Parts: sequence; structure tokens; C-alpha cells
Amino acid sequence: MSKVFYIPGEPTAIDYALELTDGPTVTYVTNWTRETLDQLAQRYPGVVIGEEDSFIEQQERALSTNPEEITEAEYHAAMSGPWPPLVWQLGDGVESFKGSEPVEGNITLIYARKGSRYWRFRGVATLPHPLIAQKIQHH
Repeated sequence: MSKVFYIPGEPTAIDYALELTDGPTVTYVTNWTRETLDQLAQRYPGVVIGEEDSFIEQQERALSTNPEEITEAEYHAAMSGPWPPLVWQLGDGVESFKGSEPVEGNITLIYARKGSRYWRFRGVATLPHPLIAQKIQHH
């Protein structure tokens, strides 16, 4: 798994880490500018180096939102927008679909309808329909 430089709590990474080996010594530098962690810390206080999957989990938590109620017109506009909806599903009395354009990373806009009520929120593109239905039940 790749390593990345990032600031905990921030939704964007600074850069991927490149591993440089000189005999038994391993150093990580930024992929783009070849800066070390100490050098980056001068410009980005609090920067850390970590596993990409941990950063992605943090990014998803930071960028996901709670469902907000929207109008029927907003719902249908999203469904018929310039890009086709992804993963359109119906189950548990709830219809849902995901926007095909990512907001950031693996985060996309998710739309849901139950009866005559409509919602939109940001969530991971892989969020299964039963969890989408569960999320809107509480709103």
C-alpha cells in the first residue's frame, strides 16, 4: 500500500510518498518535490506520513455529510443531469442513486427518495443501498 503525506483532519493529501533507500537507511520524500517530512513540516505544521488507506478513511469521514431534504425538482434534475446516475436502486421502500461525478476521492453525491420526500448527501461511492435507506430514516 502507498504512503501519503497529509495533515490529520484535512480532506486533501499533500503528496504521495516515495521511498528512497540508501543501504539500510530508508527515507520518505514527496513524490513531486522530493521534500522530507521535516522539510514539509516547515510549510505544513502537523503534517504526518501514513498509509494511503488510513488517509482515505479520514478523507471520507471529513467529506461525508448528513442527508438534507431537497425538492422533488432538485431530485429529478440530478437524475436527468448531464451525466447518468449510477447504481439506481429500489428497496425497503426507498429509491436511491449516486452521482457519476466524484466530489473528491471516493466521495459522490447520493440521492434518495421515500414517498414524497427527497434527500441529498455526500457519501462514499460504494455505500450500499440498505445503508442509504437507513441514513435517511433518521431524517
